[in-house]
Amino acid sequence: MIAALAEAALRSFALGGVVWIGLNLFRVRNPHVHMTAWIVVLLASLAMPVVMHWPTLTIDRLPLSVPVPVESWPADISMLERPQPSLPIAPGAAIASTAKAGISIDWWMVATGVYVGIAGLLLLRLAIGLCLTWRLARAAKPVKGMIDADVRVSRDVGGPVTFGSTILVPPQFFGWDAKKRLAVLAHEGAHVANRDFYVLLLASLNRVVFWFSPFSWWQLARLAELAEIISDARAIEMIDDRLSYAEILLDVAASVKPRPMELAMAQAATVRARIERIIAAAAMPVAVGWRKRLWIAAAIVPVVIASAGMIAYRTPDPVASGADLGDVPAEHYRPFVNFYAMGPASVFAIFREGDEVYGQLTGQRRLRISVASDGTASYAASFGEITFPVDAERRSSELMLHMNGRNVRAVRVAEMPTPAADPVSLDQYVGWYRVAPNRVLTVRRDGDGLQVQETGQGRSLALAEGLDAFSVHGDRLLIFLRDDAAKVSRVLVHNAVSGARLAQRIDAAQAQAIEADFARRLAEVPDRFREQVPAAGSKEIILTGIEDLRRGTPNYGRMSAPLAAAIHGRLDELRATFAALGPIESIFFRGVGPGGYDIYGAKFENGTAEFRVLLEPDGKAGDVTFRPDGNDELGGIFSCAEEARVRGRAGTSPIRIMLYNETEDDIQVFNLGADGERKAQSVVRSDMTWVALTNVNSPWVIADKSGKCMEILVPGRQTRFHNVEASNLVARPGRAARRAVPIVNGEAMLRLYLEGIAKGQPDYDHMTTEVANITRAQLPFDQAILARLGALRAVSFRGVTALDSDIYVAQFANGAAEWRIGVRNGTITKIALGPNF
Repeated sequence: MIAALAEAALRSFALGGVVWIGLNLFRVRNPHVHMTAWIVVLLASLAMPVVMHWPTLTIDRLPLSVPVPVESWPADISMLERPQPSLPIAPGAAIASTAKAGISIDWWMVATGVYVGIAGLLLLRLAIGLCLTWRLARAAKPVKGMIDADVRVSRDVGGPVTFGSTILVPPQFFGWDAKKRLAVLAHEGAHVANRDFYVLLLASLNRVVFWFSPFSWWQLARLAELAEIISDARAIEMIDDRLSYAEILLDVAASVKPRPMELAMAQAATVRARIERIIAAAAMPVAVGWRKRLWIAAAIVPVVIASAGMIAYRTPDPVASGADLGDVPAEHYRPFVNFYAMGPASVFAIFREGDEVYGQLTGQRRLRISVASDGTASYAASFGEITFPVDAERRSSELMLHMNGRNVRAVRVAEMPTPAADPVSLDQYVGWYRVAPNRVLTVRRDGDGLQVQETGQGRSLALAEGLDAFSVHGDRLLIFLRDDAAKVSRVLVHNAVSGARLAQRIDAAQAQAIEADFARRLAEVPDRFREQVPAAGSKEIILTGIEDLRRGTPNYGRMSAPLAAAIHGRLDELRATFAALGPIESIFFRGVGPGGYDIYGAKFENGTAEFRVLLEPDGKAGDVTFRPDGNDELGGIFSCAEEARVRGRAGTSPIRIMLYNETEDDIQVFNLGADGERKAQSVVRSDMTWVALTNVNSPWVIADKSGKCMEILVPGRQTRFHNVEASNLVARPGRAARRAVPIVNGEAMLRLYLEGIAKGQPDYDHMTTEVANITRAQLPFDQAILARLGALRAVSFRGVTALDSDIYVAQFANGAAEWRIGVRNGTITKIALGPNF
């Protein structure tokens, strides 16, 4: 205990030293700032024995390969058990008696006894002072009509003192002139308002705990001094006469004899210094508001963390450090092939493909995982880093995501399916599962099999793949999860594009309500899309939401429950993003999207952004999406020869970039840090889209699957959307020349696509996996929109997008709509129904 207290006292002293140096270095003179800073130090000192060592920085260091000298080896333990040869003793020789062993003193016990004894005496003195002064204050006679405070008259005090929130004055108080009474009440009232009694009580307790540290005694004296300085300033402000107040201090000091737990207005030991300060001061100190106090505390918190922290050294296995999967036995990464729940609708899936292991967070693209031979793994991405601890059986039952300075723990909810040993009843899976706030997965019995249907989509056959595991369309995996009673309570839905979703089982009434709400939206969307008129209140929802997020106080009452939960989880990130964008300057309506979302463009002081908002019938925001589009800087594409000199700049506008891989092979994407190191590795499959939130002029290296650089993308207005094409990599660096003519069979493919949507039977065989999934999810809305627009009359080419998609305007009997389509080798690679900017 003594060692821990001594260490805590030393750390507190170091913290106080840093704060003292900082206050003097920046020439801070305001006593309010000093008081706030030293209160933070006081609280940290009291908490130091508990919190020290919690912030731990672990540093890997290489093992030392220094040979150990032979002389230092421990002796064989058998040598200690053998009888030792006896010394030869001459006959008749006297044998000296063995010396008496000295008395052993436990100095740690002595030190503990001394510490407890002195601390006990100090604590007893403090308690007695509190008790006596409390009895004195209770016996005093209240005085009415003085100030908004508890003022009492006591014959046992010689001058004005404060105890807690009570001001005690002597009987002669009523004989003083009005100016003196006003100064006294203002001084003592400032003590009450600033809660100085309780601050000094904590400082006294701190001195009891760390009585052996001179810093604790100095800290109490310093806080008492600051309390008097601040109260003096308040009294002078009230009577507006420095010299008169100095005379009042001298007059009161002669009669005051405070008890241990009283705050006396004028103690003889401090009066001289206070009077000199009052006369010499050019102006009264400016009061500090709560907001500035919080900023002062926030500035000291990193110093507190540093003073409480420690550095731990770890010597990793040299074989484990930086090992690739090819160097690691399969048994070391097999335990990580699992699914982990990170929330009600967010799952991290880990799966193996060949000799590689990939991770995928819901809504994010898959990334390669680096697994070390010691059974740990790491996953670095632009949104954070994930580590996988293992238990004694070398299995990973949880993972930790380090994202935006926070640690998010996730538990394993399912393993990859294994072959079923015995057939199980299919009835236990039948029911409804909420896969999204407005979508339900319905599971039905179909003879000897199962049929599944997500809200707004057609029925599909689910094929058994193992115990509690089924596949749908060959690209979706359903794993039914059981509760503690072995009953199916959830289902985990996973596909390679959108990741995994965790769906809770619900009852029929809940499912019907969700289906009814979806049907309402489906009925409203076609007319809203055709008319392109914003919903009433959607613009105000966005404007107030932006201002609320800038202040860090979102109005959750104006959001749906799922949206409120999502905003709450990303509040720090969103607040920082909107702070970087600056104040909003203008907002304008762009159109109604095919899902019924109102689309708005916004111009900020430091950039632009797009918002999409979906309103519920009660006027709340059901869902909001946000896409920052950067500022006026153009960005660019650079050759790999410039990788060594391309660097990002801090403090630039946020921007979302989108890459599409048309190289017909895997590519990798790395963020290029300020130190020139590649970070945040991501793998993008062929015919797949990759999206990242980054900053303007934060460079990204695009490499082939071996890591060889292909080109460098610097985000900006011209590079928000970028196609990675093998045919362009040799012909440039620089931006590829955009086509001016449509793809040869683009219009024909679009007509076939629209025909299939209208019939509810899209030709998924002529789409990439990504386009097929988008089409399935959007099918009910697109089909309803086409039904409202009527028969197709004509299709006209309008241009080419930055992602090399053809822009077509389709004319229908009851209106027009814009489609963007990308086609390669008879397969649709991109599709979007406008307005889409």
